[in-house]
Amino acid sequence: MRWPWQKEETDLDRELRYHLETLADELEKQGMSRADAMKRARREFGGVESVRDQCRDESRWNWLLMTWQDVRFGWRMMKKTPAVTLAAIGTLALGIGATTAVLSLANSMLWKPMGVPEPEQITEIQWEAKEWPEGIVWTTSGGFYQDNGLRIADCFSMDGYRVMRERAASKAEIAAHVFSREVSIGYQGNVAIAHARGVTGNFFSVLGLHPFAGRLLTDQDEAETNALSVVVSYGFWKNQLQGDWNSIGKTITINNFSYVIIGVLPEKFTGISVGDRTDLYTTIEQSPGFLSPEGWYKKARFEPLSWWLQIIARKQPGVTNESLYSVLEPAFAASWATSPKSVEATPRLRVLSAAQGLGVIRRAWGNPVWMLLGLVFTVLVISCANIANLLLARAVEREKEAALRVSLGCSAGRLMRQFFTESLLLAVIGGTLSIVVAMSLGRLMQSLLPTGLGGMRLDLALDPYSLAAAGTVTLLTALLFGLYPAWKATRINASPALKEGSGSANTMSRSRLTPARMLVLVQVSLGVLLVTAAVLFTGRLNEMMTRETGFDRKNAILFNIRPGETGYDAERLPQLYVDVENRLKSVPGVESVGLSVTRPMMGSGSYGPVKGTGQEKNVQSAIHQANADFIQALGIPLLMGRMWTPQESHSGAKLAVVDETITKTLGGNTPLGMQVQIRDDKYEVIGVIRDARYADMEQSTPVAYIPFGYQQMTASVLLRTSAPPMSIFPAIQKAMQEIDRDLPLINVLTMEEQIARTLQRERLFAWLCGSFGVLALVLCVVGLYGLMSHSTARRTSEIGIRMALGASQATVLRQVLREGLSLAFAGLAIGTPIALYAAHLASEQRIIPTGPVPYGTLIVAIGVIALSALVAVLAPAVRASSVDPMQALRRG
Repeated sequence: MRWPWQKEETDLDRELRYHLETLADELEKQGMSRADAMKRARREFGGVESVRDQCRDESRWNWLLMTWQDVRFGWRMMKKTPAVTLAAIGTLALGIGATTAVLSLANSMLWKPMGVPEPEQITEIQWEAKEWPEGIVWTTSGGFYQDNGLRIADCFSMDGYRVMRERAASKAEIAAHVFSREVSIGYQGNVAIAHARGVTGNFFSVLGLHPFAGRLLTDQDEAETNALSVVVSYGFWKNQLQGDWNSIGKTITINNFSYVIIGVLPEKFTGISVGDRTDLYTTIEQSPGFLSPEGWYKKARFEPLSWWLQIIARKQPGVTNESLYSVLEPAFAASWATSPKSVEATPRLRVLSAAQGLGVIRRAWGNPVWMLLGLVFTVLVISCANIANLLLARAVEREKEAALRVSLGCSAGRLMRQFFTESLLLAVIGGTLSIVVAMSLGRLMQSLLPTGLGGMRLDLALDPYSLAAAGTVTLLTALLFGLYPAWKATRINASPALKEGSGSANTMSRSRLTPARMLVLVQVSLGVLLVTAAVLFTGRLNEMMTRETGFDRKNAILFNIRPGETGYDAERLPQLYVDVENRLKSVPGVESVGLSVTRPMMGSGSYGPVKGTGQEKNVQSAIHQANADFIQALGIPLLMGRMWTPQESHSGAKLAVVDETITKTLGGNTPLGMQVQIRDDKYEVIGVIRDARYADMEQSTPVAYIPFGYQQMTASVLLRTSAPPMSIFPAIQKAMQEIDRDLPLINVLTMEEQIARTLQRERLFAWLCGSFGVLALVLCVVGLYGLMSHSTARRTSEIGIRMALGASQATVLRQVLREGLSLAFAGLAIGTPIALYAAHLASEQRIIPTGPVPYGTLIVAIGVIALSALVAVLAPAVRASSVDPMQALRRG
């Protein structure tokens, strides 16, 4: 096979040969010999090679041939300086790889559209109020957060949903859903844990989805008399059902209820929010939570004061959020059973775009991810500055080569193209290797993201968009670090550069701010920002890990059991829980056994108002059901009173144990015996415990404990042990198998591991910021070391003259140290205000806790960089002070 340019080259050779031979034939006819005729023809024709070059310049393939020539030449030059080449490629691979990985994370969390047709038409409906809307809301189930003094939530009553759906029919289709919950599933003898979401029958039509297989839910499936039907996600069908096409129409058990699999969702649809873990979709009326005996949804279904549905809408073409709001707001107000108690407690609707999915994760991760993007781009800029410095130094070393090429007629543009091609070749190699770095970093981030209980499902594998981002970053990087050194290499005076021992070639100005010094200033100033972020986030993680919890976190182990979803009915459950308590207490090393509905340090729970009888004020608190030994197993001190007895718990006595915050808020010097209202029931306070963090390490919420209901479908088991818990876990597992071999222990973790699960976001950012800080520090040290090494090496003759004229080694050492450290301290002076401003912005955006300026963190960061700068400058300074004057003068 011959390439087009090879054929063109052959044709050119044939044509040139034809012209020469034709001219020689004419001369031969005039009586000249063939040899003399060829010599004469060549002289008259002119230089064959120059003609060949002119013809090549006109060729359409010339640019490709010249590029290939530049690449080959650049590769040879790169092999001549392997240290510089490897340093540049390694720096690029790390910088571009980290940037690509963080861009992939940002794309998944912030920008990737929901996998539905025309996602820009999907909206999320919320409400906001200055105060809790008491009077129209009593019990809720949904997402809550605060923003600029407003309470914002996404929960609505069934009446509210129906009224808004009816009133807005001309402008939008409205559907509702409830939070995804863990369920136990059984399919063809296999038992596992999955996540199920209840939705209205029109949910998938509102999203505009079509089934991958089978059919999806419709309004007709909402009838309670219909057979129980379930739609599964594509990932669940592929992994749990092994991609079996025959699974459509088969039965799957969900929490002891038999459902018929009617369809599989399309592969592109991964959920309605970032990291959505939903595997199964049923109608709300057929959801396991609705069907179970203690199903809260069933109780709340027709209760206008219970707000528990989340609402999404698909706007009709041309409808704006504002026009949809104008219809929904009065409909929302018309659904209230009563009026709010005050203007501040009056909720108002919020209509938000949900093109990228519901904003639960984006609210928690948005600002930190943007911060990571800023930090990783800063790392990339430092990397580019470092490589630009390396290329500038190499261009200085190749001044004689460039001068020789210019003197032989090479144009400045041609020379610049050659040098830039070398930079581009470095970028391409570094960019290719960066894919490996990005994949490794993506897997690491995946392992650090919240998973398991309360976690999320996020795919950070490199997709075409990530690879396109890597290519774009590679090209921009080549432009950023390659253009100036390439241009600088062409700005030389050929005559002095060709002279051996020219002073201009062997000295370097120390008085003016050269481009190389400016690049080092950029590196050091931005390094302050990155090292500050590294110290700040690793320090914050350490502070949160060691923060006082209020309970004993040592020698405790947790696991969940789900007996009500794996065959136990309401009659058998109480005896099972009693057996669990008694059998585990008999295990050597187990001191106490606690049972609760909500797992400690899970980041969630049941919340509601705790109100003293006859009092207006209440305390929004976490409400937890626990057995008699739970407080002892958790290790929270009982300040006064007592816990309930097992007999009181089994009898359903209305007793409560509250923490100090609730006691102080409700008032009274003797809280024991006080009657408090928790949701719809009245309880007698029989004990007060110390305040403790129950949900997570971030905030401390008031907690009220009420007796554990022994007919609960699921339970969290907490064991206090006298030895390291994992050392006696085999005995614990054996004891549970003796009770029921088919009852699995789910999410077995020590309390320390459970606490670490609540800090996975902080761990991710601390690890990434720490890595970026270390990388920036290394690049700053390398950049400063490279600049000073190159500077002192080129000034060897000058240093030799100074020492021959009487300068001591100490004088030279001080001079080089002063020169390098002054550059470093100038960079610190520039970077410190940048780091302070960045810390202020991070505090405003609540990426870090609000509070005073972290001067201590900044001082540590400055100290680390200053010490590193001293190490970087010291070696070139010592080498310069050790120069032999005689050898230096001979070399000059």
